[in-house]
Amino acid sequence: MSIRQFFREGVDFIHQIYLNRRLIYELTKRDFKTKYIKNLFGLSWAIMEPLAMILILYIVFTVIYSQPKDSEYPLVVFMLCGLVAYDYFNKTINQATRSIQSFSFLIRQVNFRIAVLPLIMILSELIIHFIVLLIVIAILLINHVAPSFYWLQIFYFIFAASVLLLGISWFTASVLLFFPDIYMIISIVMRVLFFMTPIFWNAAKVSPKYLLILKINPIFYLAEGYRMCFLYHKPFWSDLTGTLIFWGITLFFFLLGVFVFKRLRPQFADVI
Repeated sequence: MSIRQFFREGVDFIHQIYLNRRLIYELTKRDFKTKYIKNLFGLSWAIMEPLAMILILYIVFTVIYSQPKDSEYPLVVFMLCGLVAYDYFNKTINQATRSIQSFSFLIRQVNFRIAVLPLIMILSELIIHFIVLLIVIAILLINHVAPSFYWLQIFYFIFAASVLLLGISWFTASVLLFFPDIYMIISIVMRVLFFMTPIFWNAAKVSPKYLLILKINPIFYLAEGYRMCFLYHKPFWSDLTGTLIFWGITLFFFLLGVFVFKRLRPQFADVI
């Protein structure tokens, strides 16, 4: 695909999002409600689930484990900033990978662009992510972390994560229809990336020669980015190397996702 074709595809995709904005909104709302409405407590699970996770971490690392003397930030706050970044990415990639399969009834709709289906899952998970962020912000304030203008950078990092997720999910959602085992592969990869992401450990204490290797993990950039917003109070461009690596990886997966989706799209109806 040439640069001109890629640009044309991108403009057309944005145009299709605008044309189908009402349907995307309704499908996002439907997907969000479907995840919780069948449960006894309904939509309240959207708050209860992340709140339970945060509460457990808060108890474990403020009551059971004592705060290290050389720690600049409260341990629970430090970990939460990294954990919510990973949690958003992990849950969204799992949901978005099943997006085409979940909305299979739209495959034969000639006036609907199937490429927006992963976007619906991303938007649905984004609602929950914002709820989690509000809880995290409350914990930050309780722990005397002062608000800062840098907090607004969170929207940049959410956008960056969502663009990467869209590119990856075009690839994984397409391949899943022909190779269901990819879902298990994603699960294994995400477990590996969990330990390669600075959630329970501090990236500042890692040797520079290993740090560059760890930055190949895009969630590393996001976890540290969330801390730049809420704790470090640094602009996102202060880590220029990490930024270039992240957007290079994002561009790769975006192009790969577009290529694979376009090649497999004509066969979706045959395998659904």
